[in-house]
Amino acid sequence: MLTVNKKSVKKMLNYFLKYLKYYLKFWEQIFSYLTTIPDSKEFDRKVSDLVRRTERLAITFQAVRRGLDQTNIPTVNAFGYRRLNLLDWIIAITSLATVFRFTVLIFSTNENIAIYLGDSFLHSKDRVLILSLFAIAIALAFTFREWILHLEAKGQFEVLSIWKDNRDGFNLINLRMNNRNIKRFRFCVYSFSVIFYHMVISAPIFITFLFSTPLLINPWTYKIPGLAIFGTIWSFLSIFVGTIVLNSILGFAWFILCAFSFHLFRLFDLLDSAETFLNRSMFYTEKDMQSFCLLIIQRLNTFELASRKLRYIVLFYVFVYSLLGDADIFLGLIVRAYSDFFADLLAIIGVFILIALGVFGLVFGYLVKELDKLTVRLHRLTFKGNFSVNTMSKVFEIMDRVAGPYNGVKIGDFITLEKTFLILFIMENISILMLFTVNIGPLSVT
Repeated sequence: MLTVNKKSVKKMLNYFLKYLKYYLKFWEQIFSYLTTIPDSKEFDRKVSDLVRRTERLAITFQAVRRGLDQTNIPTVNAFGYRRLNLLDWIIAITSLATVFRFTVLIFSTNENIAIYLGDSFLHSKDRVLILSLFAIAIALAFTFREWILHLEAKGQFEVLSIWKDNRDGFNLINLRMNNRNIKRFRFCVYSFSVIFYHMVISAPIFITFLFSTPLLINPWTYKIPGLAIFGTIWSFLSIFVGTIVLNSILGFAWFILCAFSFHLFRLFDLLDSAETFLNRSMFYTEKDMQSFCLLIIQRLNTFELASRKLRYIVLFYVFVYSLLGDADIFLGLIVRAYSDFFADLLAIIGVFILIALGVFGLVFGYLVKELDKLTVRLHRLTFKGNFSVNTMSKVFEIMDRVAGPYNGVKIGDFITLEKTFLILFIMENISILMLFTVNIGPLSVT
């Protein structure tokens, strides 16, 4: 018996060491992949293929209708995008029916109506809170989707098509950047595409889990056959609507992030160009300096145009997602809504939302803040050469614009996303949640 136990322990130890070795090797590969930017034709084709697949997936889930081909869209009326589109009418009708169903369940106390409408939270003390959260979330997501399709039909998203040629490859002619920034931009697009592609694919599973769990764990489902039948039917409709509207928001977020990344890396390319000018300060002329200034102004104009066109959309993302994250954490950690399992799920979702928004503010705010270096390098360039008044006025204009209110990602008329956004945003949310915990937490327990 002792020999058998020794053999079993040795076998388990070898299995554990083998698994540990594989685990460490896996994370070593991940770390190496994240710290080194791949540069090969195979990787270029892989990224291009992934971009095309992500674009097709976003179009399939109605994020936008034309993908990156946003130029030369014929002008139509406000609801022209819905004409002769049966799927779009189905999505609109089921979305409105789902929101109407949640609204009726919130204000109705009739048990028969609750059964016919498939109330998954029947006889739950937190049913009004959860139903209100679902109704508001779907209503906002559906409204956002309609707004996006309306703006696309009016031709407002030409700023998204600025990098559409890169679906067929990332080369110097299309990007007009040096090789270093091309590799960085390509890897950034690859990272965004991998994340959003898998999020869109896994969204139906997540939504199914979210809407099916309350019905399955509700004991009244197994006591009232009508509730089980109607609850299953309405759950399928809710899953369909939730998947469409969630993937619409995720898909359009991918378009925005990739478009902003393109503008940012083109601005970073200007930093490298300025450094090149400094290294050969004895060989560049005033004409070279004027051409460089015109290039900077052109790229600043395109970046500011994209910021202005998309500022309210980005504001919607930041405001609504932060509100949804706070609501999830409030219901999950403070109220402990419906059940411990469901509350933990909401809390995890809320924390993930806040962290994702914070990281977005940190990364994009920091990247745009790097443009301060352009002011320093332009000052050094003008200090080394004697230029005309016309050239110096262009340089001063650029320095003023880089250091001005556009030193960040515009998310509204009066709001600019800077690198301090992460700290301020997280601290503000933590303080609000602590206030709710102190004042409401004891009440929810009793």
